[in-house]
Amino acid sequence: MEPTFSYSYSTPYLILILLFFLLFLWENRVRKNDGSITMIRYVCMLLFVGFFGLRGYMDTDFVVYYPIYDSAPTLDDTSGVIRFFTHVTEDYLLKVEPGFKVFVVILKSISKDYFFLQFVSSLIDCIFLNYFFKKYSPQYVLGFIMFLIFSGLIIEFNLIRNSKTIFLFIYSLQFIKERNALKYFICNGIGLFFHSSAIFYFPLYFFLHKKIPHQFVWGAFIVGNVLYLGQIKFITPIVIALGNMVGGIYSLMAEAYSENKLYSTGYGITMGYIEKVLTFILFYRSYVKIGELIKDEKLLNIFFNLFFLFTVTYLFLSEYSILLDRMTTLFVMSYWILYPYVYAVLEKMFKMVFTFILLLFGLYKMYNSNNNIIRKYENILWDKPTITRAYYIINKHLDKILSPKK
Repeated sequence: MEPTFSYSYSTPYLILILLFFLLFLWENRVRKNDGSITMIRYVCMLLFVGFFGLRGYMDTDFVVYYPIYDSAPTLDDTSGVIRFFTHVTEDYLLKVEPGFKVFVVILKSISKDYFFLQFVSSLIDCIFLNYFFKKYSPQYVLGFIMFLIFSGLIIEFNLIRNSKTIFLFIYSLQFIKERNALKYFICNGIGLFFHSSAIFYFPLYFFLHKKIPHQFVWGAFIVGNVLYLGQIKFITPIVIALGNMVGGIYSLMAEAYSENKLYSTGYGITMGYIEKVLTFILFYRSYVKIGELIKDEKLLNIFFNLFFLFTVTYLFLSEYSILLDRMTTLFVMSYWILYPYVYAVLEKMFKMVFTFILLLFGLYKMYNSNNNIIRKYENILWDKPTITRAYYIINKHLDKILSPKK
């Protein structure tokens, strides 16, 4: 019988992060000689798609997506397609946006194997990341490393719908810079058809390119820390009040989430909190140097404002963990870009120190975050994952995995 927790489950993730660090060192050597990193980019993308795209049943969201894919019709089944979009009776289809349903029907028409959905989803994500890091990052591989360390695993394993919303927003950042409202809202409008969280990106067009005064930034940071460390609750009453105002199912949901410690308890002083505070100080201390390297005020403002939104969301929503997890993920891409810029502006000796600390932190995250059985890695090329066993593991072990958070 396999144990619920074992650090042996973390081994594939440790290998993955080490391989990306080797690619990072290779990139630095090539850049030092003014060479092309094209081959490194291809290896990086191949490693990414091979690991995530060919995975088995990982984490928990296959419980949602497998039934959707299994019940989806193919394009040659006209009546089935109509029923799939209009006669929604299954619980797992009630909250699925129409854009994702179209995506699933198209893929199901090509292959009926659920793993095809995971492969194509990760391939699309990888293409977007390649575009993002090639266009904006001074250190290509370091962008992927930051993705892995900061929310990348949960995005790939559990956020198949949300990830498309996030990456479409990333693509639309250029339109904020260019002040092209039509293209920006089209991109995020498509994202809205994949996941409703895209609605939070719509207002950003109007201010994300503008500089937020540093006095306001540091003031919000200090207030946020006071609320966080003092565990001062102000979100829960607002959520309950809004739920009661709307009434019906929303009132019941607001009260249920607020009373459930799994969803409403703050995280307290953790390694994550310490990391975020130090990152905030590091980024804003490096603001001027990063600005000199980016040489584009709008672009500088966009990434720092995304990071500011990430930080204040984390600090101000700490009492409500379900909001904290979902909202911070919407802005985490700022980490993926700003950390490579911090590295780029460091002196040679500090670059070495930075790399060493990052390696240790990356190994710690991979080691500590993947030590449970639902993260036990399987690859469809050499393993034989089955949906029956995956359901058995979830049913047997999930309560034990979640219990430490209660």
